[in-house]
Amino acid sequence: MSSGQGVIIAKRSISLSKTFLIVGILLALLSVLISNLSGLIGQISTTGIPINAPGKGGLDLATALPLISVAIQVFAAIIFSTPVLLLYVYDKNNGVLEYFLSLGMNQEDIYRQYLKAAIILSSALIGLEVVINVVAGLINHTNGLLLLEVSGLVVALALPVVSFGTLVMISFSSLQKQRVGANQPLGMAIGIFMVMPAYIIPLALPSIALLADLLLAVVVAALSLLMYLSSSRLIKREKLLP
Repeated sequence: MSSGQGVIIAKRSISLSKTFLIVGILLALLSVLISNLSGLIGQISTTGIPINAPGKGGLDLATALPLISVAIQVFAAIIFSTPVLLLYVYDKNNGVLEYFLSLGMNQEDIYRQYLKAAIILSSALIGLEVVINVVAGLINHTNGLLLLEVSGLVVALALPVVSFGTLVMISFSSLQKQRVGANQPLGMAIGIFMVMPAYIIPLALPSIALLADLLLAVVVAALSLLMYLSSSRLIKREKLLP
């Protein structure tokens, strides 16, 4: 399989299903809106409403909202890359994977190309999220350091989560023959579960939210790498046949 096959798979997955792409974009826009509410909060008087006074027992929404938006942006990236998983099931059931095996490829070669396609799609959305978030933040006078932290966390967390979810779904889908789309809820559920701390910690323990997100990104990245290196042993070649 050529090095550009991942791009071809990404294009084919877009043609297969556009619903997830639209939902992913809408979630990305929602996350940008939530992130930039911090700038608006700083401009609104909160007299009598302890939402922006963490030192007095209140909730620092100006800091918490951008960090919560990180988890939503990751969720958007997961959904945006879901068509690749649908295409994998479709290709398996229609003998495309069998054709790849006949070319002398192994499981890792096949996994790598579908993983590459998922990363291509998710990276495109992540790039859009970062650009829109930075532009909106500058217009809204959001703290520059916070914008940088949010952008870095999105990249650091989204790509490992998408990678791990994709590899898990490919392995699971290879175990049985099912109609296209039958398995994607598991992949989405895994992705949502893995980023749940990024939803909760900014509200519960905002002081350690940044460190917790970075640690989560490292853990997921390590799991993704371990699973990728084990891909040839996870599934037998005959399990890739229709």
